[in-house]
Amino acid sequence: MAELTDNELQVLNSEIERSGLTYTELQKELLDHLCCDIEAKMDEGIEFIRALDEVKKEIGRDCIRNIQEDTLLLINQKYRMMKKFMYILGTIAPSMVIIGTIFKIMHWPGASVMLTLGLFLLAAVYLPVFVSIRIRDTRNEGKPVNKAMYIIGMVSGIIFIAGALFKIMHWPGAGIMILLAGLVTVAVFIPLLVLNAMRDKENQVQNFTVLIFVLSFIAITFMTFALQVSKDVMNSFVLAIDDDIRTEQVIDQNNAVLRTSLGHMELSSDQKALADEVIAYADRMNIYIDKVIHIIVTESHPKNTESVLENGEIDYRELMNKDNTNVPAEVMLGIDRDVAEGVVVKRMLEEYKILATKIMAENDSGVENALDTSDKIIYDDYERSWVSYNFEHIPMMSAICQLTSIQVNSRIVEWQLLSHILYEAAHADIVAQISID
Repeated sequence: MAELTDNELQVLNSEIERSGLTYTELQKELLDHLCCDIEAKMDEGIEFIRALDEVKKEIGRDCIRNIQEDTLLLINQKYRMMKKFMYILGTIAPSMVIIGTIFKIMHWPGASVMLTLGLFLLAAVYLPVFVSIRIRDTRNEGKPVNKAMYIIGMVSGIIFIAGALFKIMHWPGAGIMILLAGLVTVAVFIPLLVLNAMRDKENQVQNFTVLIFVLSFIAITFMTFALQVSKDVMNSFVLAIDDDIRTEQVIDQNNAVLRTSLGHMELSSDQKALADEVIAYADRMNIYIDKVIHIIVTESHPKNTESVLENGEIDYRELMNKDNTNVPAEVMLGIDRDVAEGVVVKRMLEEYKILATKIMAENDSGVENALDTSDKIIYDDYERSWVSYNFEHIPMMSAICQLTSIQVNSRIVEWQLLSHILYEAAHADIVAQISID
């Protein structure tokens, strides 16, 4: 099979250039195609020059230019379609994220789906398309392309968006991804961005303005995530709640012994009535608080009903939206509700304190502290009500921890009051026995 010499290849290249072909990639493809056609004719015994003329006649004088125009048209159409797709996606994806965020705040169904889909489109589709188009536009402007900067920025953006999604959905690994994205951004992407901005003399002011906005956005975003209650803090609340529940059960068992002892004592009618009232009131308060806790838990996330066991106990480790601050405030302060549960609990504590004063004439500091419902003065004489101070702007787990602490305190006060009644009854028996003797 005939092969073209270097001189013949140079002649063929010159013919292609004279035809008006400027697109480099197409030049290479067309050169290979013409070489094959000319070599085939040369195999038939035709000389190179004559073979070249015959191939040129077969192709036509304007055919090469037309091929280039058609190719560039197809490429430009694809590029325009890609750019249009980027604009559409850049509108749809953030809109889905914003709407999903509103749904998340309002606890409406569909929030998780919209957030997941919107953030996925931003990370997996929009960012790669944007980087691809940006690289091409930079080349078309005749400027040097810093591929490393674009690729590192894209990767760190994808990791950060994924971390944000994991954080919102309470999936494991969110903190690691956000930290990794931050480190890559600060240590690698920002220095490359600064160098690129300094090299572009024509648009330095514009580039540095964009850089300032990028840095501000990163700082504000990380600050926002830092303000969110961490998983470790939520787990510490779980441990505190479990401790409260076990403590309340132990004190209740001790109180049961006191109840039995009181049953064997000769009590006056007033003492018996007060003891029964204390027992009934402590039980009623704990049952009511259990009901309030169930309301907060089940309304904070639909799946939390699965964490409520058959015996009524709650597996706090498996709860969703542990850092929810809206539902506890709504339930306890009665926002858009007929009943403010926090006000009811406060009233029950105050009534319990009145009952305690009937039994213990002298004020007991332990009882006073355990049943304290006074308003709190904070932030330069700014006063907040007891309900607001304990249940507004705090995460769900903290609110539940406050309620379980009240349950423990109610049992402690029950123990103190029953012990006092038992002591008074025993003292009266001793005095009566001495009088008889």
